[in-house]
Amino acid sequence: MAELTKQVSLVTQLRQSGFSELACQFTQFVERQDKTGDELIVLSAALLSDAVSQGAVALNLSQVGAYGSELDAFLPETVADWIARLRQSHLVGEPDEMAPMILTASGQLYLYRYWHDEQQVKQLIQERLKPVAIVDEVALQQVFADWHSGSEGIDWQKVAVMMSLSRQLSVISGGPGTGKTTIVLRLLHLLLKQNNQMRIALAAPTGKAAARLQQAISAQKALPVEAQTLHRLLGITADNDKGRYHADRPLAVDVLIIDEASMIDISLMATVMKALPLGACLILLGDSDQLSSIESGAVLADLCREGAVFSDTFCQQVLAVTGMRLCPTLDSKQVMTDTVVMLQHSYRFDENSTIGQLSKAVKQGDDEGLIQTLLEHSEPIWTQQLDLATICDVVMPMYGNFFMAIKTRQSAEICLTLFEQSRVLCALKHGPQSVDSVNVWVERSLARQGWRTQHNFYHGRPIMVTRNDYRHGLFNGDTGLVLYDEQGQLFAYFLTEEGIRRLPLNRLPAHETAFAMTVHKSQGSEFDNVCVVLPEQHSPILGKALLYTAITRAKKQVSLIAPEQCLRQALFS
Repeated sequence: MAELTKQVSLVTQLRQSGFSELACQFTQFVERQDKTGDELIVLSAALLSDAVSQGAVALNLSQVGAYGSELDAFLPETVADWIARLRQSHLVGEPDEMAPMILTASGQLYLYRYWHDEQQVKQLIQERLKPVAIVDEVALQQVFADWHSGSEGIDWQKVAVMMSLSRQLSVISGGPGTGKTTIVLRLLHLLLKQNNQMRIALAAPTGKAAARLQQAISAQKALPVEAQTLHRLLGITADNDKGRYHADRPLAVDVLIIDEASMIDISLMATVMKALPLGACLILLGDSDQLSSIESGAVLADLCREGAVFSDTFCQQVLAVTGMRLCPTLDSKQVMTDTVVMLQHSYRFDENSTIGQLSKAVKQGDDEGLIQTLLEHSEPIWTQQLDLATICDVVMPMYGNFFMAIKTRQSAEICLTLFEQSRVLCALKHGPQSVDSVNVWVERSLARQGWRTQHNFYHGRPIMVTRNDYRHGLFNGDTGLVLYDEQGQLFAYFLTEEGIRRLPLNRLPAHETAFAMTVHKSQGSEFDNVCVVLPEQHSPILGKALLYTAITRAKKQVSLIAPEQCLRQALFS
């Protein structure tokens, strides 16, 4: 009984220390199953679950710090001692064993599912680190000679295209405006020019990202390729989360191009890799500095960790085809040699622009530069407190054109287009300075203007789908509007790849009000104007990647509502 009381006390301490309910439930499962009676096993399970919920694929025991609470008493003095005690539990297995948790010799603790997925991805990537033959090098030389981008020095877009044509696996990373979409269009033209029967699939992790990609493709009317979501490509549905395709039933593709690859978690990447035919090429594009998937595993960031590493052979090939002289890496034996290109020039943000300066300061961890840029802007773009006055001064004017379109009963297409020009992005979903609080403030302000915001549905209410609805083709993160039709009836309207979709309100999937959304949900989206809201209290999810992602969702203007201390802390988290 005394032992049980001690264990229950530990779970209580975990809750009091801010661990999630999911982590506590997993902890209780471990405490019931473990036969050692060692509290460290239970605490390790909580720490692992908490790390996974924050996007990590594993818990690195050597990086666990003190908590400044009674939990510190349970932590061992050395990692070696920690590993030895974990090994005593039958719930902790060695690599290649099947157990709820897997522990490596270096002190990486995994949930079995993620360890298994990571091993599969590593193996399948290794199998694709191969060169492929270029069909017509002379014709390709002429293409590059005619390609005038205006870039000085090495044109990394050309290097990325060259790598994608000559390697079975290519990883292209670059921030907003660095030309990733241009690269996709160039590749499609060149691949189809080499072989007009080539089977090319173009996909993105979200409906929004796929729709934006499709818009770029549609502008090139000669390209017979359709962008789609990865879930649709793989046949993943509510009834089949593994998809229809696998090693024994591979996708019928020769080349798979995936945009916004930073949003792919380790499990989805494992599904993609298993579904690809052995001879197919895979091209991943994204921003390795951006937030990783809301699920576990920063796949793109991991692939780009070594940076761009080039062999002498590849450099000679680039010189022969493009005329550009790359410097081979002295130590070109890294795993991802000749596989990664880092785009460096932004065609959207001038280095002296506000968004360019802010994003650069965040990436470099330059808190003084960040604060100075915010203070020296010609117009106020930074306030430290979220309240009704801030909402009225900053947020309401940002949505001004949208509000006017709603009041004057403009078409669904016009209203949706105007709404998608601006967005409030919050670090947190609940609590003060969160999505919930911003939505409440905005609706209160609208109510003062006569809007019927106290109703569940009202004309002009923006909504975001929170659960996939395969039947109606709506997915988690899709945004729409509740609007009157010509007869004065309220319907939900969504702007999809096929155009405007109207849905009766009683057939809507789970959804929520969307004047504000989390930064995580904004991935794959771009807005002309963005207002970033950070909490007054520091949160574990607040860091450089989140702040960088939030700022770079803006194409024209960005403003921040955040305490100075929170901004500084974010750059060092």
